[in-house]
Amino acid sequence: MEKVNVICLKWGSKYPAEDVNKLYSMVKRNLSIPFDFYCITENSDELLEGIKILPLYDESLTGWWHKLSIYRKDFYGLNGTALFLDLDVVITDRLNALFEYKPGRTCSIADKGGSKWNVINSSVVRFEIGELDYVWQGFQYNHEWIMQNMHGDQDWLGLVVPSVELYPAGWAVSYKKECQSKGWKALGHVGEWLMKKGYLKPFGEAVLPEQAKVVIFHGKPDPVDVAYGPYKQWKKATWIQKFWKQES
Repeated sequence: MEKVNVICLKWGSKYPAEDVNKLYSMVKRNLSIPFDFYCITENSDELLEGIKILPLYDESLTGWWHKLSIYRKDFYGLNGTALFLDLDVVITDRLNALFEYKPGRTCSIADKGGSKWNVINSSVVRFEIGELDYVWQGFQYNHEWIMQNMHGDQDWLGLVVPSVELYPAGWAVSYKKECQSKGWKALGHVGEWLMKKGYLKPFGEAVLPEQAKVVIFHGKPDPVDVAYGPYKQWKKATWIQKFWKQES
């Protein structure tokens, strides 16, 4: 297979350079196909050598809306197949299948949050560079309405790209929905309130599904929140430490 592209976005101060470095390290350990790793950012301080830097295309945008710029026809002169990954994912198994599955098609994962607009979760998206230019062009034309009425980039992407293929269930899983991560329910709403407030800690540990290649963390908690202990009503997942680490 020809060299592929792996892309991430780091904007503002929500995620530190360490998270980019960890993602790059996880990709290196789990992808045997030749690849270039790109980070779209306005601040490349402390990023590992080997990470190629791309500037923000439209600095008037904020947060996840920058992700839509990856679908531009002229994406910094790059071409070929690309895999976009959010910074708050944990890679737990080989990634080759994400490139080999239905080559040439746009592939993503099912929505995990329940928005009225989207059918996909844009934490993991594979696409052919330049072939989804209409996603960006449509956003530019309607950006004020889209940003006011939609929750995020994945709402717009899922709405205007009806041909998105979903990866097989189980390849990319939600920590919240598919890892048995929510705390003890025996006390009902009272127990959940106590855990959210920190008065009661959830017992046990979240479970990593056997077939999972990527674990996504939508909203809170982030990987760092549960890698070493529980977070509010969410169980700890110490197995994160095995995968979510930077090369020395």
